[in-house]
Parts: sequence; C-alpha cells; structure tokens
Amino acid sequence: MMQLEISFRQGRKNQGKSAWCMDTRSVLKQGKEKFFPTKEAAQQYRARLSKELVNVDTDAWSYTFADLAKAYLSNVERQFEFGERSKSYFDDKVRYINQFISCNVNGQPVAKTRVSDLTLGQVQLQIMDELKLGKSKKTMQNLFGAINGFMKFACVLGCRETNPCLGVEIKFDINKPRKKTKASSIQPDVISAIIAKMDPEWQLITSFAANIGLRQGELRALTWGDILWDRNKVDINKAYKHRAGVGQTKTEAGVRKVPLGKSLKKALQEHYIAQGRPSDSTLVFPFRPGVGTRHAHFHRVPGSERKHRDFLHAVHSACDAAGVDRITWHDLRHFSASMLLKKYKNDMWEVSKRLGHEQKSTTENIYGHFIEDVTDDEEEDLLALG
Repeated sequence: MMQLEISFRQGRKNQGKSAWCMDTRSVLKQGKEKFFPTKEAAQQYRARLSKELVNVDTDAWSYTFADLAKAYLSNVERQFEFGERSKSYFDDKVRYINQFISCNVNGQPVAKTRVSDLTLGQVQLQIMDELKLGKSKKTMQNLFGAINGFMKFACVLGCRETNPCLGVEIKFDINKPRKKTKASSIQPDVISAIIAKMDPEWQLITSFAANIGLRQGELRALTWGDILWDRNKVDINKAYKHRAGVGQTKTEAGVRKVPLGKSLKKALQEHYIAQGRPSDSTLVFPFRPGVGTRHAHFHRVPGSERKHRDFLHAVHSACDAAGVDRITWHDLRHFSASMLLKKYKNDMWEVSKRLGHEQKSTTENIYGHFIEDVTDDEEEDLLALG
C-alpha cells in the first residue's frame, strides 16, 4: 500500500495558516499538497484516502463522477441491448444519474468531483438537500435507489472501497403537493365502460388483465398450457421482455398460480373453442391483423406476440370512445390490485402473492392508498364480465 507522509510547515504556522501537510502528488495523477489545521485532521484524511485508493493497478481510482457516469450508463445500455433491462429502466437511470452529478459539493459540481472524495456527510447534508427540492417522497426513494446502485458500481469498478450512501436518510420536499392518485380513473364502472367500447377479443384480453392482475409481459407470454382448467387457476411462469423475447418473470415471486374466476373461465373456454382448440404452446392472446390495431401490420406474423403499442392503442381508443380520461395498460394491474386489497384487506400476503411481489411491503408502498373499508362481497371475479 502507498505511504502518505505528513509533514509540518513552520513557515505557514508563522503566517497563521494551516501547517500540517500531506502531499498526494506522488500517488495521485492530479495530486497536490493538502494542508490541515491539526495533525489529527491530516491523519484522518490519510486514513480515509488510504482506505479508498486500494485499486492502484487501474486508473478507476482517479475517476471523477463524470467518468463514472459514462462507464455506468454504458454498462446499463449494454444490459438494455441484450434484453436484460427495459428501455424505461435505462431512461430512468440516465435521468437520475444526471440529476445527481449536476448537484454541487463544496461549491463544485459533483460531476467534477473525484469519486473517492465523496463523503457520507456531503451526500446527507448537501446533495440530499439539493435533490429533494420539489420532489415527493416516492420520487426521492426512486432517485436515491438509483444513486445507491451507482455508488455500488463505483465500488465494483474500483473507484472507491466504501459506499457513501449507506446510512443516508432519504429526504423529500414536505411542501410538495401530493400527486392525485388514479383511483378515481380506475373504478369498476370506468373500467367496464372502457371494455364495453372494445371489440370482443380485446374485451376478453382487457377483462383478463383487470381480473388476474398480470404484468403486460406476463400476459403477452401466456400460452394455453398455462391455463389449468381442472384447477381453475392460471400458471404464470414466464414473461415477454423487450428485445429478449420470452424469458423469466420479473422476480422469482412472479412465478405463481392465481385463481381463475367462473365467468372468466367460461369466456376463455369459448375463446379456446373458437380458435380451434390450440396446442398448449400456442399464445392465448396472439396478434391477429385488423383486431384492434391501428395499421395494417403486413410484416408481422399472425399468431406472434402482440406489441406494447397494440395494448396502448386498444385501451386509449376505448377510453376516447367511452369519454373517460385515458389510462395506461398497466393501470389495469393497478385496478386488479385495488380490488384485491378491498376483498382481502386483512390478508396483505394473499394480495402480494397474487400480484407477484416478493415482499408485502412492496404491495403496501405501491397500493396502500387503495385500501378502503368496504364490505366483503362474495364474488367469483373481481370485475363482472358481460
């Protein structure tokens, strides 16, 4: 390990200046003489610097945060290109990391700060205070989660050995008005009105999504072999991912079996027979030209998976026809969650399992505002069909 000597400069002492010096020019490419008021302060800085600069066989220890951001985002972009991450995941990381390195520490942009120099105190007392302005608690949780992952990457890359985000208290703007929830936009009567304006096949697809609560990728990958007719369940075991095709579910908890209500089962059986009793490997809701699509997709193979734009076009067109505010396809999952929370308000674990969440806290944090005191209606499906 490097040896960093501490020396005393009497001339500076006579001038009333900090006199204890540590010269980093021999170990840092842009090193300099750094002065401290006491020997103890110099020793503390040396201990921290020595602990951080352990990977001197690479140039990563000299990275600024601008250098680190370039390396980190390139890594995330590669994950996206390989289909391991979604486009939205990549875009979020770009936005969050740029916000972070645009902050200031001791009057200098974080982007120009050496990664090894950042301290927990600077993150907590300077960066967090700057980032929180105008941001809600949820936004700050997402932002800080990205920053924490960014700093973990710094440790892996060899820029530093410790993560200065550990122990940091997440702050947010207490004066930020709470964003209106979409609860009023996804009430049963609204969802029913939207479905009523769709063609029959999209009515079934949308009703299925609203009742079962699948993620869109899970719905797109669903095959007839996943419909367990004799057990009245749907076996969710795979998901379609951007550019990667069909693969694993988002999380391990995403592999699950969820109940299939009577009326929904009957509608599926009629659809199954109408399609000529397809094989187990056939998609339940495959693409078919002219069925709820905006353009003639002559280059797409009938029977292949539907695209994200198909779902978005179908639900937006139906919203417009029904004269209601537009919702996204993912809002159907939110609707399903809200209905489950009402039906199983005393059993959060059951709701988490059906949604494929790994922890109950995830369900509570995302959907807690939907919990209401309602009567426990005995029903077969969350949303009545027909």
